[in-house]
Amino acid sequence: MPNVLHFNAQIVAMGIAMWDEMAASLQGSWAEAAAEIEAHIAAAPWGNGAEGVRFQEALMRNGGPPMMIRNGHHVVKQVVEVGPTMRDVISDTMAADQAEAHRIKDLFI
Repeated sequence: MPNVLHFNAQIVAMGIAMWDEMAASLQGSWAEAAAEIEAHIAAAPWGNGAEGVRFQEALMRNGGPPMMIRNGHHVVKQVVEVGPTMRDVISDTMAADQAEAHRIKDLFI
């Protein structure tokens, strides 16, 4: 029995559409969460006293929340880009498969 890989274009399109919907939701939720974190940091509720300064230093150590936000933006961007990338990969794969099928068919005609 030959190894056959079959793409059901409708199911693939539906899966990618679901991915895009999830990614858009994630992107919006992440933007809101990051803005909220940045607003809390900007408000500096810990104050300017010695304890507040120590708290801020500890909070910001090793990049703190700003680094987490930058990394989060990077990850969310990658998640969002998967949908269009997969669309291109699947389209290219199906086109190559179709071209190869025509080439093989022509060999036997």
